Amino acid sequence: MESSFTSAIVVAVASTIIVASTSAQAQTATPQSPKAVIEAKFAAVNRHALDDVVAFYAPSAEVTASDFCKPRHGRADVERTYRAIFAAIPDVAVDVQQYVVEGDQVAVWFLIRSRITGRAFEIPIMDFFTVRDGLIVRDAGVFDNGGRPCTP
Repeated sequence: MESSFTSAIVVAVASTIIVASTSAQAQTATPQSPKAVIEAKFAAVNRHALDDVVAFYAPSAEVTASDFCKPRHGRADVERTYRAIFAAIPDVAVDVQQYVVEGDQVAVWFLIRSRITGRAFEIPIMDFFTVRDGLIVRDAGVFDNGGRPCTP
């Protein structure tokens, strides 16, 4: 009887570990639908979770924006870009207004906001993403940069 009780406890503990492990994997897995990937990326931006933002991009991703002198490539450039944004706008927040999805393409209209006293602003942005295998391979942002010179 003691051996069947011990076996039952072992089975219960093993089941708990398997369920907990599967649940943890589901929470950390990259979302697979293109829209889900982009939603998760913007959620990471709003948390200012730099490593999470970068992880949504493919190692060879191309990123363009109205204020870039030339396209940026790869996760190191994605990290450099978002590190600069978070440093320049410490309270930056993204407010998505609309998604349009067609296959692996996701167009997003969103507002970037800052509420820093004396410097508060809101910028409308259109961003066009291509997502493949759960990662962003292209990110093309378009906005009015006020005529400022591009950044390398």
